[in-house]
Amino acid sequence: MARKQEFYKGRRKRRNYALIPFVIVLALVALTVVLFYSMQKYAVISKEGVTMVLPGDEPEENTVVDSSGNEIRVFDRVETDVIFDPPDYSRIEAVAGRDAKPMRAIYIPAEDINTDHLMEMAARLSSGNALLLEMKPRPGALIWNSQAVLAQRYGLYYQSALETDMAQMIQDLRDYADEHDKTIYLAAQISCCVDDLLPVRTTSYTLRTEAGFDYRDDNGTYLDPYSVDVRNYIVDLCRELYELGFDEVVLADVMHPVPTGSDGNSRFLYSAEMSTTPSPVNAVCGFALYVASQLEDEKGLLSIYLDSARALVGPDESTGQNGVLFSKVYDRLYYRTDKWTYSYNLEDMQGTITIGELHDRLVPVVINYLPENSSWVYIEQLAESN
Repeated sequence: MARKQEFYKGRRKRRNYALIPFVIVLALVALTVVLFYSMQKYAVISKEGVTMVLPGDEPEENTVVDSSGNEIRVFDRVETDVIFDPPDYSRIEAVAGRDAKPMRAIYIPAEDINTDHLMEMAARLSSGNALLLEMKPRPGALIWNSQAVLAQRYGLYYQSALETDMAQMIQDLRDYADEHDKTIYLAAQISCCVDDLLPVRTTSYTLRTEAGFDYRDDNGTYLDPYSVDVRNYIVDLCRELYELGFDEVVLADVMHPVPTGSDGNSRFLYSAEMSTTPSPVNAVCGFALYVASQLEDEKGLLSIYLDSARALVGPDESTGQNGVLFSKVYDRLYYRTDKWTYSYNLEDMQGTITIGELHDRLVPVVINYLPENSSWVYIEQLAESN
């Protein structure tokens, strides 16, 4: 007969030994984190790398005693170099040119702008539909009474009836177009980086040679494209021209003179402090992008000249211009050409213009003939008599 147990033995709980390794790993991770942050104060950074110096292992300190008897620790000099990469313009999105319609313009230089001549040119518009007025020529004097900060500060316009009557002349052209059932498109051209007048009034904004002299070539005297004041001056002028009634503003002479260094580096002095090495491309492209961004809210078109065949296909290291970049943020690209080479110019820009019609965005500027193109600028140039 089996013996009965007087006491009930309780069921033993099974122990979960699998948790032990997990707890150990978690503790090691926590210890590693604590050691990492607590030991940072013992890290020593030098030219050779990063080393750990624990208490008691410190090298002999260099100390000096000041006039008050206090010891001052002297550390070894550490040389550092901060390198800034040049701007990358390849990621700029194309946004301009959607509203560029056919424009066939007669060019009117600044010296010919007066009421009678404007009316005469308006009457001659048969094949054309636009007038392109040179409102700021390379000599620098403005053809209207500008209220821009630099214009007022340095008197960059001449006090005459022309400046005070400019708004009225624009209105007269509009009235003439209405009376004759015409549509006259008005564009204004201004010289940006070539200006002979402003450097006469002040040298604060002039591009200078290594010797400190204002830089000048056959085009005229150059302004510093890095100067924020110069950039804002052009922005102010553009806004005023839109307010006067112009449908489009065209920036001319947004360019840099050819570098004089045999190694291809710039040999100029600039007014701004820069974190990257100055170059014609950085100067001009930075100028063009700044002006375009400041005028994004304007309804009128904003266009720009290109001055070299190289600039049609990419950055030109001599002028600093980049037609590929400009076509993304400017509505039209104006280019001085002729009937023999314009077809090649179109081929150069064929893959670049992605918005709008190529023939209306790459505008040929020609002398004494009308090209077979939907858009052009006609310059009449009389033959010189012997």
